[in-house]
Amino acid sequence: MTNKIFVDTSVLMKSNFDITAYQKVFISITSIEELDNLKNNSDKEHLARQAIRNIMNADNVEIVLNFKNYISIPYLVHKNDNTILQMAYQVHKEDPEVVLVSDDHNMILKAQAMGLPCRMFEYKDKDLNNYKGFKELSGNTDFINDLFEDIKKGINNYKFLNNEYLILHNTDTDKIHECRYNGNKLVDLKLPPSKVIKGVNSQQRCALDLLNNKDVPIKIIAGAYGSGKSYLTTKMALYHTFDKGNYGKMLLLRNPLGSGEEIGFLPGNKEEKIGDFFKCIEQYIDSSITKDKNIYDYIKKDIPFYIKGMSYGSTYVLVDESEDMDLKILKLIGSRIESDSCVIFCGDYKQSEYKYQNNNGLYQLIEKLKGNPLVGIVVMDEDVRSEASKVFADI
Repeated sequence: MTNKIFVDTSVLMKSNFDITAYQKVFISITSIEELDNLKNNSDKEHLARQAIRNIMNADNVEIVLNFKNYISIPYLVHKNDNTILQMAYQVHKEDPEVVLVSDDHNMILKAQAMGLPCRMFEYKDKDLNNYKGFKELSGNTDFINDLFEDIKKGINNYKFLNNEYLILHNTDTDKIHECRYNGNKLVDLKLPPSKVIKGVNSQQRCALDLLNNKDVPIKIIAGAYGSGKSYLTTKMALYHTFDKGNYGKMLLLRNPLGSGEEIGFLPGNKEEKIGDFFKCIEQYIDSSITKDKNIYDYIKKDIPFYIKGMSYGSTYVLVDESEDMDLKILKLIGSRIESDSCVIFCGDYKQSEYKYQNNNGLYQLIEKLKGNPLVGIVVMDEDVRSEASKVFADI
């Protein structure tokens, strides 16, 4: 924490503004008054109340009042934004390390004209701009109650999309709660039995709720190295097909691309040539789950090249390593699905092979389908494989 910033009112109400991430945060008394007034604004009431709570709980905040030697800038007419600017200018004169932070382009232009150091507010991590299928929020019990009450009233301040998940951290109890926005309200997760599979973190539990939801036939489970995406999708495929009987068969699809050097021509038929590409899925398949049947009579493997013109009924279609496909291939796969089937696209668009790095179908699919009521998305970023694997994932 090295930055000293002076923030305007709108930044204080941003859900991704972390007030504790700075060495010192200066706030005008005018902003405090604006937040107080917004408490009666139905659209922004929740955000204003949370901003006030954040300010009260932070020990790095200084509220700026009118100075005895207050610098009045003649060409700025009297209004709240200009008062905040003049206070920021005064604070900067006393401490040159202080920088104004705003998301208002006009305020930034004025600050530049005044010679006041400034910057536009933005996400610290550009990856946060990518849709992840869930939001993470922290707050006390009052904050959480206000949030649920707002959603009940139809006030969607955080702009939740259909089937987007919410991971809530209650700072009063230090407990985590996950739920899903169904387009009208926040609903609790419906997870498979723990004896079948159990999520080890919030992101995995959200993914398992999505994989367990038959009302959402198109599912995208993406994520980083070791996040558990192949394990979760495979175990849930077996559960739906063999335990619940929701689907008559499984179809495993993968584009036959790999990293490293090729070994040249391989003998055998199509099944033998593509078989090794599915070992990452087969490692999670326990053939003992069927007593008097050959499990592989119900599990088929194929590559996109051969599925044009096909239709798949009563099928759990698992598309592995989807990052190694363009949007045309993914559209081809999705258009094969009948009403009693589902399709799961699994992969990590950050691991795509060179051919698809600039035309990544999985990333495009997420951006185009997010918010569709028939689509659910969870992009996991927590490596649960091992501490050693994290070392290489971060390279």
